Amino acid sequence: MKKLILFIICISTLASCIEEVDLGIAADDEVLKILIVEATLTNELKKHTVALSRMDTLVDLGIDSVYNPYTPIRDINRDLVRYETNATVSIENSNGTTYSFNEASPGIYESDIEFAAEMGNVYQLNIITSGGKRYTSTNMQIEGLAAISNLYAEKTTSESGAQGIGIFVDNTIESGTVQNLRYTYDETYKIIAPNWSPEAFKLTNYDPCALPEVTYDLEIVEREEEQQVCYGNNLSNSIIQAQQGNLDDNITKFMVRFIDQENFIISHRYSIEVEQLVSSAASFSFYDQLNNFSQTGSIFSQIQPGFLEGNLSADDGSQGTVIGFFDVVSVSKDRLFFNYIDFYPNEELPPYPFNCSELTAPESHVSFCFSGMRGPNPCPQSVIQQVDLDLISYVKPNVNEEDCGGPHIFVPRVCGDCTALGSNIEPDFWVD
Repeated sequence: MKKLILFIICISTLASCIEEVDLGIAADDEVLKILIVEATLTNELKKHTVALSRMDTLVDLGIDSVYNPYTPIRDINRDLVRYETNATVSIENSNGTTYSFNEASPGIYESDIEFAAEMGNVYQLNIITSGGKRYTSTNMQIEGLAAISNLYAEKTTSESGAQGIGIFVDNTIESGTVQNLRYTYDETYKIIAPNWSPEAFKLTNYDPCALPEVTYDLEIVEREEEQQVCYGNNLSNSIIQAQQGNLDDNITKFMVRFIDQENFIISHRYSIEVEQLVSSAASFSFYDQLNNFSQTGSIFSQIQPGFLEGNLSADDGSQGTVIGFFDVVSVSKDRLFFNYIDFYPNEELPPYPFNCSELTAPESHVSFCFSGMRGPNPCPQSVIQQVDLDLISYVKPNVNEEDCGGPHIFVPRVCGDCTALGSNIEPDFWVD
């Protein structure tokens, strides 16, 4: 939700030279003060969480997470979020019970005890920031119950004409009012490094500034951990909603996810857990607005959307200081597995998403502290430099060391070490 809100503001700024779009936000200083609230209370017995943050600068919108084999991997996701710390968070129900939340990690507040939202009970979220400002949600309750009756995958064609696999949902209404549905998913997939070798580089005693020559010890050793088979994971990052045509009709064949046939995540074994949330009309409207505002076409339209309204407000009556929605929903979940060959038994696997050509380079390099005359280096970065930065993975000895060749054949780390893309720990739910 936070990324979508940031995108809306960024696009609105860019659009101002063409068509004025008023989001009700007066200035950059005011933007940075906006509190963002992400809170969904479900009928699951668990410790629930509330995430609080402040609107960030727009710099992080230009940073993507595409893997670059020539630079070390950085975890930038958490560093770029201005989490709101030291707040007081609680949820109160209509029976007079108050559930307190403690800050489990910066900006992430977790309930002290496990509890579940109940049909017929009304809930309200209360927040007091470290600066003493109070925010309160409207009263929310579970509207109804519906179960995922069937979760399945079929070959299909996307709206753009791409061939692939669709993940579809059928549901069954159980009780209450079930009209507004929101879906999220958590997908996990097997990754097999295409250029894995049982041996690996081991660099020790490396001094790139030693004189007159660089000092180091480079060994080829047996790998110490699993790096051939890993498991990648993605959470849904878009708003997926559906509405029942009639209150008595079940949803049938609603597509939650489309995966292109060429997407490597389905190359081997793939699993997806789909979560169905029965929400309110107010919740559906909020997420529908958020989704529409995030589309460039809407931002450039003649519609002046105004400030994105949620169901939280400041107790002092100030406007435009909080964005978010406190939702109370019922949940149904289901999981499925499939293999690529289940749908494409006689076809090649999707291409690995990186160039995994075998490479070579000189093992060492001129000392970084050498001050004498030297011309430009026509050869690639040395093996020991790349090993030191954890950029490459060993494949085999090199029998041809002509030109810029060295004694080793290697590939980008992502091609020989699957932990560059996922975890080598098999999930508890995994079934081969």
